Amino acid sequence: MKQVYQVLQPIQAGPLALKNRIAYLGMAKNLSTPDHFVTERQIAYYTNYAKNGVALITTGACIVCDDYPSKLPCQPGLYDDKFIPGLKKLTDSVHQYGAKIFFQLWHPGKANYGCSPEQTKYPHDFTLDELRHIQDQFLAAMRRVKEAGADGCEWHMAHNYLIEEFAVPYFNKRTDAYGADTLENATRFSTEILDRARDVCGPDFAITLKINGWDMGVPGGMTPEYCAEICRIMEQHGVCLISVSAGGGLTDITGMSGDGHRPEGWKIHLAETVKKAVHVPVEATGNIRHVGVMEEALASGKCDMIGMGRGLLAEPEFVKKISEGREQELRYCISCMNCFIPYSGDAGHCAMNPVATFESIEPELRKNGVGRTVAVVGAGPAGVECARVLGERGFRVKLFEKAGRIGGSVYHASVPHGKAKLTWALECYQHQLAHAGVEVLTDTEATPAALQALNPAAVFVAPGTVPIIPRGIPGIDRENVIEAKAFLEHPEVLAGRRSVVVGGGLVGLEVAATLANGGETVTVAEMLPLEKMKPSMPFGLALRHAKEAGCDLQYGNRLAAITETGVIVENESGEQQPIPADRVILCLGYRPDRTLYESLCAAVVKTYWLGTEEGIGDIPEAARRGHKAAMTFE
Repeated sequence: MKQVYQVLQPIQAGPLALKNRIAYLGMAKNLSTPDHFVTERQIAYYTNYAKNGVALITTGACIVCDDYPSKLPCQPGLYDDKFIPGLKKLTDSVHQYGAKIFFQLWHPGKANYGCSPEQTKYPHDFTLDELRHIQDQFLAAMRRVKEAGADGCEWHMAHNYLIEEFAVPYFNKRTDAYGADTLENATRFSTEILDRARDVCGPDFAITLKINGWDMGVPGGMTPEYCAEICRIMEQHGVCLISVSAGGGLTDITGMSGDGHRPEGWKIHLAETVKKAVHVPVEATGNIRHVGVMEEALASGKCDMIGMGRGLLAEPEFVKKISEGREQELRYCISCMNCFIPYSGDAGHCAMNPVATFESIEPELRKNGVGRTVAVVGAGPAGVECARVLGERGFRVKLFEKAGRIGGSVYHASVPHGKAKLTWALECYQHQLAHAGVEVLTDTEATPAALQALNPAAVFVAPGTVPIIPRGIPGIDRENVIEAKAFLEHPEVLAGRRSVVVGGGLVGLEVAATLANGGETVTVAEMLPLEKMKPSMPFGLALRHAKEAGCDLQYGNRLAAITETGVIVENESGEQQPIPADRVILCLGYRPDRTLYESLCAAVVKTYWLGTEEGIGDIPEAARRGHKAAMTFE
């Protein structure tokens, strides 16, 4: 029997009649052209959410001012009438499925994107003439949104961007009528524009508010109580729905988009504080993934709507599936932060949804397997996704995994401190494979002979990787030396023990933080200087967590030897120093294991390689490879 969910009930927000209480939160995706025109890929991306039942869709970071130096790349432009036709095409596409669409008005202020911090300005750096020019630009952008046929726009007073900067003393040091000394002054920049917008856009043009409920404790920043008072004023000036967020790049990025260290629904209490102060509907945000969490928040009166960003990126069919009683098929965002990693300047993608941002080029799934046997070797993210798609296409799929469980490196990645949400991926893999009818053979080595005996139409090989261990280093084979994956299989953390983690990449930092949080004294030794490490959001957050845990991070120091009492490291100048250690954990990377693949190729079996050429990759990349191979196989 299907569950009746409150989150599926309609709601009225000012002129907005919404068919349910699920909203897609504005996220900046690099889907526009470099000169800010809407693309077919962008239209397909947002239309997919509308087609699958999302009631309200907000496009992220639409550029209001082209004369300001700091701009996100490849976002929709609102600063010229030339963009209206493309915006209208997007609007019409979303409207055909009964969803409402909003464009988010974005100005970074002091937050620098693509320029130096010196080129950006705080509110107190603008002259009155400059300030009024920006107000005019916002108003013109709203008029263009109206002419494009959209249902309204989102007033973005969150994430430390310009509009929020005007509202809080931490950012705003003005001493005139646009300062932050009183609530009236703090909101004046916004309320003047909203009041003028009614004359320009009319009463049926809805304006929603996205606001920070908390600036993560910075002195003079947004607090829940201050936010509630600002929301009272903004309601008086016409906002019809309030979405409550937190943090940002100038305070704490994990307040805006939390990683695995943030619990599910951690910002709901901020929405609750606002709801007690206003009469318009209030939307909760904050890593909300499961329908049970949503229902509790709504039933207890903490909020009226649920905002989902990365949750819908991972599962765009969320509304459709819970409407049809298919909750077991849901994919849940695991807060891995990989969607923040651009691929060759492209949009960041998703570990759980390999089609995310590729909707415009995704072929129709052809159910033409007709029972033909195929084998997939390796049940990591590439192998699981490949097997799932092949099963959905009607192939008879045998998935070989030599370990006693599926998941591959995802299992190991779920072990460190703050990474438990990755177990949601492992659970999802189980459900997906069962639903697709895949025969999973764990504890089973896939030998060339066993595979040939199946007489398969094809074999897809994703066998995992082999750790890189530099055998030439003295002491590398000592009993107190352990490789990272072996440690993560049986993580033993003892308070008071001294451990050296060799390798300061993502895996090394996560292992180190886990040990330090367990009471161990931990040193990380990495050959490369910190500035030469590959930057990414996951790496940056792992670095932060390792520092907060008290790890001693020694970048620019390579492992020279392992001794009875610890290790010897050597810096770029050739100077050596000893580091005492009871245990050494090697996190030096991985290389692909191509042995089986090459054997099968030599045996003239139709074989496809799903691995990387250089070693271990990230989950979205692996899942995308498996998906593409399975979709294109004839």
